Amino acid sequence: MENQTSTPDSGEELIKQELITREELAQARETEARSGVPWYKSLIQNRKIGFETLENVLRYEFHSRSAHSAHQTLGETLLRRKCLSKKQLDQALAEQKRSGRLLGSILLEKRFVSSREIGMALAEQYGAEYADVDQSPSDAEALEAVPESMAVKNGMLPLHLNGDRLVVLVTTSQARERAREAGVLLGKRIHSVMTACDDLEGEIRARYRELAADEPERVIAGAEKPPLVKQAESGAASEDAALQITDVQRDKLARFAEVAKQAEGAPIVRMVATILEGAVNAGATDIHLDPQEPETRVRYRIDGVLHDVMSLPRTQHNAVVSRIKILADMDITETRHPQDGHFSDTLGGKTLDIRVATLPTFLGERAVLRLLDQSSVLSGIKDLGMEKEDEEKILRLVRQPYGMVLVTGPTGSGKTTTLYAALNQKDVMTESIVTLEDPVEYQLPGINQVQVDTDLGLTFASTLRASLRQDIDVLLVGEIRDQETAHIAIRAAMTGHLVFSTLHTNDALEALGTLRNMGIPPYLISSALTAVIGQRLIRKICPECRKPFKPTVALLESLGLPKKTAKLFRGNGCPACHYTGNLGRTGIFEVFEVTSDIRKVILAEADIRESADLSAFKSMAERCRQKILAGIAAPEEYFRVIRD
Repeated sequence: MENQTSTPDSGEELIKQELITREELAQARETEARSGVPWYKSLIQNRKIGFETLENVLRYEFHSRSAHSAHQTLGETLLRRKCLSKKQLDQALAEQKRSGRLLGSILLEKRFVSSREIGMALAEQYGAEYADVDQSPSDAEALEAVPESMAVKNGMLPLHLNGDRLVVLVTTSQARERAREAGVLLGKRIHSVMTACDDLEGEIRARYRELAADEPERVIAGAEKPPLVKQAESGAASEDAALQITDVQRDKLARFAEVAKQAEGAPIVRMVATILEGAVNAGATDIHLDPQEPETRVRYRIDGVLHDVMSLPRTQHNAVVSRIKILADMDITETRHPQDGHFSDTLGGKTLDIRVATLPTFLGERAVLRLLDQSSVLSGIKDLGMEKEDEEKILRLVRQPYGMVLVTGPTGSGKTTTLYAALNQKDVMTESIVTLEDPVEYQLPGINQVQVDTDLGLTFASTLRASLRQDIDVLLVGEIRDQETAHIAIRAAMTGHLVFSTLHTNDALEALGTLRNMGIPPYLISSALTAVIGQRLIRKICPECRKPFKPTVALLESLGLPKKTAKLFRGNGCPACHYTGNLGRTGIFEVFEVTSDIRKVILAEADIRESADLSAFKSMAERCRQKILAGIAAPEEYFRVIRD
């Protein structure tokens, strides 16, 4: 690696600061001449200096020598470096003005400068270091830290990995920016070094091929293979068993054996680990592996929106999915039917329960992984982002000894988190609490959780009926899906139990109509129901790139905001938020409390929106507008989430 001026001066700077001796520098340079290992790398490997120290010295030296040229154009920089004459530059600039082509391409075409000279000039412009590709070997650790597809897509060649600092080679300023974004997903601090290379992608692929050729596969200890796969691998099946296997089945078993072997190989194990770690580092809630042509698409759902993060060669798809199925204790030989499984892991300091669901498609098995952070269930009502008056209502409602509280919203709107937050307000030492869930997403200390399993006859209705004989104070029913479950839950609320459950409706007021459509008489609804909470999740503006702007009258009218509103906010995009302008999510809630007046309207079977006094009711649309005015959310979230 070299500075734009020269690396010898960097060595002198290290000596001047008494970080190394002249003899140590001389030995490092001899090693470089003999083996091609860069002198600075020898010093780091021999623990003469640390990587951070070297980087700081190079940065200080560069800025002290070339700060005056920070705003120079490429042509001016090349001219100052005496890489070409003024006449040659003028000739190239005239050609650029005529054709609109890039100056660098013109200079190379006319052979006024070399690729290396342009690379070094660009490095100087961007305040980066320069290194030649052929003088910059890659550590295996660095290559292993970055999936090949990600390296190719972002135009970065991994060189060295030191802790969480990853050094990569790039050829353009755009690639430097993409490398920085990739670092966020990888959980690495990226240090980009400029280079000149006509085919960096080819060099990247070549180094990954060398890595694969040099590295023996390691089988993960403890990974149990399905019996048929072990049988196919060993060839030790009994004669009777062999007679029962057709040639087609034998070929199929052989293919599964090969996939199983590949799935347990080190490259695939690392690939899956990288995908999982990247999702955690990016704050993703879901991972999608979509088989497409010609590559497999890997996407993360971040703050409710899917983002493409990398692609995998189709040749690796089956092995990657099989590796995930092995982790989740699923059958890798079954590819024609959907499967579900789960496994736990600790990633990024978080204990995660990872739910896996596969779906056979025309191009192969699609896999979706949901990442459930166990620490998130420790939140209470006050952590949900409710407005103060709604928060106080909910806290009062969950302290009641009986009644039914429903939470409504689409899939992924945070209903489970709200229900768990409500349960966290209860005293597990003095109250008997049972949950009925499909599936049990989080483990709650001190609470009895029942996994609903329709294949075993454990439906919501049957387990709910059995639970009522268990001397229960508080009951959580994961979802009211049918009339029978609704009837039992409502009767439980009327007989001294506090019942929490969910419904799939667009808002809180629609829950009343949904219960009536299930055949629940109005007198039961009015007697049992105490409140309905409607909710959505909206994205928060990234605090790092949050900027004000003056809204148009048309925008304010569509949002239902006063025309005198002077400014709103949105994020411009930055590395912290993956250039989306949003970082994290918060809830918007509407709390519909069933008062005595509301009960009369329900009994009369009147339209709740027309007949009830809803002056104190604040809808989700109103709450969303409040978040927008407060600068918490961008206006676009209103149109993405709210439907008036």
